[in-house]
Amino acid sequence: MKEILSMLVACVVLAGCSATDNEADKQARNTIGFKCEQIRVLGSSIPKKVCSTREQRKHAEVISKEATKDAQRTITVNSIE
Repeated sequence: MKEILSMLVACVVLAGCSATDNEADKQARNTIGFKCEQIRVLGSSIPKKVCSTREQRKHAEVISKEATKDAQRTITVNSIE
């Protein structure tokens, strides 16, 4: 019984230690621009948590701008023909 209780206490202590953010993790996240947002997905009322770095967000922005330009170029070319 004592063994089970001591193992349970050890598990709770270890879980508590792993749940806390230390200062080094926070600084690393700030350095790379880590950010999480709640985004509502079309067709669902439950928001989805999306996390990304600054570099990933810039890359997604470039891709979306290129897709917009391609779509506009296609519409312009098709309307001329």
